[in-house]
Amino acid sequence: MGVVVAVLTSPTAIRASPAGRSDVAPRDVVLDPADSVAADLSDFGEAEAAEATDEADSLRAVLRRLEQLEQSVAASDARRAESVSGGAAPFCADVAPAESDCAQCAGYDGGFYVRTTDGNFSLKANCLIQMRYIADWRDLAPGDGDGGEAGFALARAPLIFSGAVLSPQLTYWLILQASRSSGNDYVEECRINYEFENGLYLQFGRFRDPTFMRELDVSYARQMGVERSYQYAVFSTGVQEGLCLSKQNDFLRVMTYFTDGRGSGNAGVAKDFFEDASDFAVSTGFDWKLAGDWTQYGDFASWADEPFAAFLGADLHYEAPESGDSSPGNDLNEFFEWTVDASLERAGWMAFGSFVQRKSLAVGEEIVQNGAQALTAYQIIPDTLEPFFRYEYIDFGGFTNVGAARTAVADSSVNLVSAGANWYFKRHAAKATVEVVHAMDAIPVAVSSAGLLLDASARNGQTVLRTQMQLLF
Repeated sequence: MGVVVAVLTSPTAIRASPAGRSDVAPRDVVLDPADSVAADLSDFGEAEAAEATDEADSLRAVLRRLEQLEQSVAASDARRAESVSGGAAPFCADVAPAESDCAQCAGYDGGFYVRTTDGNFSLKANCLIQMRYIADWRDLAPGDGDGGEAGFALARAPLIFSGAVLSPQLTYWLILQASRSSGNDYVEECRINYEFENGLYLQFGRFRDPTFMRELDVSYARQMGVERSYQYAVFSTGVQEGLCLSKQNDFLRVMTYFTDGRGSGNAGVAKDFFEDASDFAVSTGFDWKLAGDWTQYGDFASWADEPFAAFLGADLHYEAPESGDSSPGNDLNEFFEWTVDASLERAGWMAFGSFVQRKSLAVGEEIVQNGAQALTAYQIIPDTLEPFFRYEYIDFGGFTNVGAARTAVADSSVNLVSAGANWYFKRHAAKATVEVVHAMDAIPVAVSSAGLLLDASARNGQTVLRTQMQLLF
């Protein structure tokens, strides 16, 4: 059996002889192991030769079986490759293509995700937690109650779902939120998106207006302060229901949003098709990138690894009244507003400014309202510590609003200053914010989410301390 051991060790094995000599086959010659056995038969007797012949036949059978197995594996791989290229949706049992951005079908990449390897179906889940402590001190008249209010508030804890269906071009976005006042769950945003081959982008559903005011276009998880500005609260068109078309290139983005009117998708608002307060509304926004990258437009911070950036924006909004229905006040809901803004970012420093004007177009209504703000910040410790300062001016034009929701006010203008700082543990994924807001005039429109409460006329305004811890994952 010594011959068989030598043969199975190597195709070019040393051939042993009874005399003990050894003949080594050349390294560049590949010998058939069965032939090597046959070649050695002359060195043995008939019994040994017969036994060696049986061993050679067995070895040939093993080699044939190995060849069959190799052919079977190759055919299986070919069928799998054909299935993937033919549009099937392989799951995690298959290995992701080399060009995929991740070599697995489930994990964490800016959110927890599952997907098929071809990218046609995916689901990503994110969560945001904003926990706050707010204290407010107002100048109340004697007998009007406690001038100081303070307490904790879970401001937001939404579940955010996004992904693709049938194709990477057909995507969705869904935010489930709980009301701060009632605690009831509701759909804050829900939209279907489709990107055409020519770059035209369609959004259809309920979502915050991306066309009017940059603050609204930026997520509440990526704001500079604890909350968006008071200017935003007064003039924003809010969450709406409708259809948005947009097109973007390296330097310009144009968006048009057709909706049921400002706030038509806000929580607590009747949302059926016959319950809106306007016949229709349309917003159009123009954004110019003068320098930098479009990704920098997604927040207000200037990070250490970002280039110099400059942006300009101009937006328009028109709303037609809901005429002839059972609410006569809706006849007054015709108005027009416009806004311009500018942003700069450079080496940790940022500056942002905006101006907005709203004018009632209802017959007999002469209401013009204006608002302006200036915001600046600098990261004195790059990507970690960021003090900021904001100034705002609002001229209400004698009314809190336009349309049916208007109420006359004696104090027509408000000046506010804010100062605070962000401490970034992991950019927006984990940050703490402390901010003090002082209203130098009476607040005629309360914004409880910002800690600003309603003031009585002719009082001296209020001061608000806002703190927040945020996790985004």
